[in-house]
Order: sequence, then C-alpha cells, then structure tokens
Amino acid sequence: MSSLASGLRNVHISDNSNGSDVSRPQEAGDQQYKKELEPQGRRLTSSPSQLKRLQTQYEQETKQKLDSDSVTRLKDFFANGPRDEGFTLISHRSAPNGFKVAVVLSELGYSYQTILLDFSKGDQKSPEFLAINPNGRVPALIDHTNLERQITIWESGAIILYLVEKKYKETGVCPSIWSKDLVEQSQMMSWLFFQTSGHSPMIGQALHFKYFHAVNVPSAIERYTDEVRRVYGVVEMALSEKREAFIMELDAENAESYSAGLTPMSESRYFDSPVWLVGEKVSIADLCFVTWNYVVDRIGIDLKTEYPEVYKWTKHMMRRPAVVRALKGGPVTE
Repeated sequence: MSSLASGLRNVHISDNSNGSDVSRPQEAGDQQYKKELEPQGRRLTSSPSQLKRLQTQYEQETKQKLDSDSVTRLKDFFANGPRDEGFTLISHRSAPNGFKVAVVLSELGYSYQTILLDFSKGDQKSPEFLAINPNGRVPALIDHTNLERQITIWESGAIILYLVEKKYKETGVCPSIWSKDLVEQSQMMSWLFFQTSGHSPMIGQALHFKYFHAVNVPSAIERYTDEVRRVYGVVEMALSEKREAFIMELDAENAESYSAGLTPMSESRYFDSPVWLVGEKVSIADLCFVTWNYVVDRIGIDLKTEYPEVYKWTKHMMRRPAVVRALKGGPVTE
C-alpha cells in the first residue's frame, strides 16, 4: 500500500456541514480494482433519426449490438421532459475525470446530479450518449439552467473553464478558484491543460497496461509510469519553488540562515502550510490534479516519499469541504 493511500486514510477529513469523516475504502486487491460496479444512467433527448444513425454506425464499426437495457436506461432520463435547473454530470464510478468536475461543481456551490454509465454494456457508445459527447468518453455535463436551450459540454478541461466563467458572469463576482486577472488566468489554464494532456492520460495508460491489457507488456507499464513520474517532477519543482519563496517571505528573521544552508527549511513553522500553483489561494490549477493524485498509488508511485510537496498539497486539498462532498458523490440517478 503506498503512502498516498495510507496517508490520506489517516488524514482526518471533516465535512464542515455535518462533521462526518470520509476516508478512501480499504484496498481490496488488484482483481477488485478491475471489477465493474453496477451503475445507472439516463439520457438527453435527441431526434430519432439521429439516434438511429449513431446506433447503426456504432454497430457497423464494432460488429456489436448495443445492449438494449443500457440504451433503455439512458432513454429514461428525460422521459418526463428536460429539467430546468442545475446540472447533470455524466460519469463512471471509477472515473477520476468525472470526480474532478464534481469537485469544481461543489467548490462553486452548484446543484447537480450524477449519472453513472456502465462501460461493460456499451453505455458510452450508445447513440443517446454520443448525442451528448461524440467522442464517447466521460465526463460530460448538461447545463439545464439556460432558458433557451440545454447546453452540453464534454472534455473535463472545457467543462471546468465553462463553469468558472459561467459563475463569474452570473454573479459578477470572480469565483475564488478562478481569477479576473488575464495573466493568472493564463497560468491556471497552462496547468489545467498540462493536467488534461500530460498527467491524467499517462496515469490512465499506466493503469490500463497494468490492470486491463490482455497481454502483459512490462515495457509499456514502465514507459507510462516513468512519464507520470516526470510529470510529478514538474509539479514538485513548481511547488518547491513556491514553498521556498513562501518561507523566505514569512520567516524573514531566519531567511539568512536558510540561504546559507545553516538551517534546513524543514524546520520553518511554515514548512507544512499550504502553497498553490498559481497565486496565494487554491484554484482550478490545483483542483484538477487532486482526484488523479488519489489513485496514483495503483501504479506504484509513492507520493509521500517521492514527491513530498505534491503529497502535502494533495492532503490540503483533500481536507476541503467541497472536495469531501464531491468524493462522497452528488445525487446519483437510480
């Protein structure tokens, strides 16, 4: 068991709303990790001709008939007409990218419900879901608050940017996890795009070759795990530089001793205080990493030992009430 899994389980994560504690479930072994959990799903209405065309295309390309129960569950979602409030997050029980969007929804105080697709039954390739996301991947988000038409957004990075900008325009107040400064916005987006293009895909590939690939390919596991380590090295360096600047500014009376190497910075009273990738507060630049950090022990990466600043950073995010609520899961469609 890696230090991230064990360490976060030992962190007392308290939800301020009810004082309850949340911890990651106990490890159940590699085979349990592979097991599909029973999900539920519903759908956004679309024209019958479009759905039929998508279904025919899918069946021709895959030589596989879509599971009728799966499609029926998706069709049920808007059987009584579209909603007129909140959001619907379409995800999967073990999808960090879906929980990543849930974290941002929670941080922004938005009301949402979650639909969980069943990949083993082809939900993600059903015409109902492809009408929402043509790429057939989770997450996808439906915004029911637009009075003229429902908005669908896919790709987690695009969803996050949509949500913070929407909140800004709705309230006239910049969300705390976003910025009204163009330079800070660009820095946050740099980290967001780095996470969506270089961090989560590499962890995903490492997990695939370690647990799901039909043939054991050690070189592939090593290649992707090494790339994940390289990515964490980039984040570790950025956080370490922020840590050093933070300590030198706030612990000025000892700055000379730190600079001369006479006193290690680990002795500073600010050594465990939170530091963030952009500015002086948590933002989408940080939050987009947290749910993937939560599972990286599965590929044998020990954050506490290998990347101590990333480990501390993750612990601080895991204690946030909005993150706790998101990891508990929003209302799930039955």
